[in-house]
Amino acid sequence: MAKEDKNDRYLVDYGEPVGIIAAQSVGEPGTQMILRSFHLAGIESTISTSGLPRIIELVDAKKKPSTPITYIYLDEKIGKDFDKAAETLKKINEVRMNNIAKRVLENFSKGKIKVILDRQELESEGVTIRQVASKIDKALDLESKVEDNGVVVNMHTRNLKEIRAATINMMKMLVSGVEGAGKGTIRRDESTGEFYLVSAGSNIEGIMQVDGVDRTRTTTNDVFAIYRLFGIEAARNSLALELKKTLKEQKISVDERHLNLIADAMTASGTIKGVGRHGLSGEKHSVFARAAYEETLKHLIHAAAFGEVDPMRGVTENILVGKQIPIGTGSVKLVIKKGDMAKIKPQGGSK
Repeated sequence: MAKEDKNDRYLVDYGEPVGIIAAQSVGEPGTQMILRSFHLAGIESTISTSGLPRIIELVDAKKKPSTPITYIYLDEKIGKDFDKAAETLKKINEVRMNNIAKRVLENFSKGKIKVILDRQELESEGVTIRQVASKIDKALDLESKVEDNGVVVNMHTRNLKEIRAATINMMKMLVSGVEGAGKGTIRRDESTGEFYLVSAGSNIEGIMQVDGVDRTRTTTNDVFAIYRLFGIEAARNSLALELKKTLKEQKISVDERHLNLIADAMTASGTIKGVGRHGLSGEKHSVFARAAYEETLKHLIHAAAFGEVDPMRGVTENILVGKQIPIGTGSVKLVIKKGDMAKIKPQGGSK
């Protein structure tokens, strides 16, 4: 007996409904998922979306994940040095004025704003009062000066609305770090002993500009951020990987070929499309297939008004009207000329 080639196990028979099998393979265990979430160690404000909510987020192709996370790996020279990893984290950590301000005093009669800063927060973020004042001058085009416990901004106006607007803008202002990177923490890989950073943001493009960051390994769970930076092929791989990782966290085993097929279908057009009515299901060529999913009346009225023709080549539309579906044995069509029928001898050899 010939030895079976291991690749034979991955062959697919002609007419096999791979899309239906992929949908069932993900959909069935999806109903068994436990809706739970876990806290990301070291980042108190971040709860990572997991389980079914994360699967829905991915297949619906949401523009931004509800809990973006970036895994930042460091260059070999600093990867095993905790102090240098901490320095790199300070360059990345998104620090805004409201993170370091204790109090804001608005003096409308003199047209001045005083921001009292938290020295302990300044020290932990590696920011000085002079840097804060300089940032106010450059970012908001205002005139500020340093005082013992903070910064005083001279507005040169007593207009209440202008002073209040300047205060609001100032409190939202980025003081240091990377815009959209969020707060991060340092972790250690037990197998290699190297340190890496986990940040509660997805501005991977900005993070990669920081010195000491290894661009070849740094990644994020934001599929659209990967798409914008690296293109559709990388987004497809990221989507498949995120689906696989989410299912693995729930101790659910699904053949990765099914997940790859879903990722392929969502990215085949060159952009990322969800599987719902605003994506793949809503763009099917078949009128009946679109109508069977959602917004039935809308699709039927539109098809009638514009004279659409349904070729009835898919699975959904044939099930809907009770015809044989074009999969498996139903995908085989036998064609013969009428004249050739007379030439065929009946079984048994008799005429």
